[in-house]
Formats: sequence, structure tokens, C-alpha cells
Amino acid sequence: MGEIPQWVANPQVEEGMAVTECVPASDNYSVDRREATANARASLGQQIQTKVQAMEKTYQRTIRADDKTTTGTTFESVSKQLTEQTLQGTFPSQKGYEMLNGRKHMCVMLTMGGSKMKNFFDKLMEKSEADVSPQDEDFLYQEFKAKQAQEEMQKELSGSASEE
Repeated sequence: MGEIPQWVANPQVEEGMAVTECVPASDNYSVDRREATANARASLGQQIQTKVQAMEKTYQRTIRADDKTTTGTTFESVSKQLTEQTLQGTFPSQKGYEMLNGRKHMCVMLTMGGSKMKNFFDKLMEKSEADVSPQDEDFLYQEFKAKQAQEEMQKELSGSASEE
């Protein structure tokens, strides 16, 4: 089957998100790089949206516990615009041709770590105009960064897809 390099199989960045996408090589470096980068941006966008959805769910639970009301799409609708803006500024942290299953592929890893994650979150909170205490905001940021939030959402998405 061939060995998949670690950076391709398990992309990671400290305090953030990382995705790697590969496309079959056309032997035109520029075209291959653009295609793999576009695919990686789409994957990173999906990860961001998943985290925002999980954070929204936590926010709604927190607000309900305090007997306040909120709309269900506050963070989600704002995050779509911010995600597009954020992804336009991402550049591959690693790229190169790799042999996968005996075929040459262009692979690109995009990351969004530390300060970019915090900056995105801060803009999201500001533009959503959510009434959140500093303690709750810190809790929501931890939820936004949490891997379990993404895993929980993936389980829900998998469950709803199988029910249709």
C-alpha cells in the first residue's frame, strides 16, 4: 500500500487545527499546489464550522441554564464570513510531492494555530454581539479549541447521515 508520511497522515499544530490534502500529480507544480491548497482550505473551513457549531451548542446550553434566550445561529452565521476571510490569509505550512499507493501526489498542509485561533475567536465574539461574561467567554474559547467538541460533532453528523 505504501507508507504515508506522518505530516500527511496525521497533520498537527500546537493549540490549533491542521489539515492535509493530497491530489494526484499532473506534473504541473503550480496547478497541483493550487488544487491541493484549495482542497485543504475547504477542509480547514469545515473544521472551523464544526468547532463553531459545537461552541454554539455549548453557548445555548449555558444561556438556557441562566434562563436567558438566544438565537440558534448567532455564531454560525457570523462565522461563515469570518471563516472565508481567515482562510484567504492561510498559506501552506508544508507542501510537496509524496508517493501514495505507488502514485505521485501533491500534498499541502494548512494550519491555523495559536494566535490565529484566538484572533478568529475574538472577532467571532465581537461580531456576534453575544452577551457573555468573561468567564463564559473563556469557557467557550476552550470549547472552541477542544478536540472533543469536533469529535462530538462528527458523531452527530455521522448519526444523522445514517438516519436519512
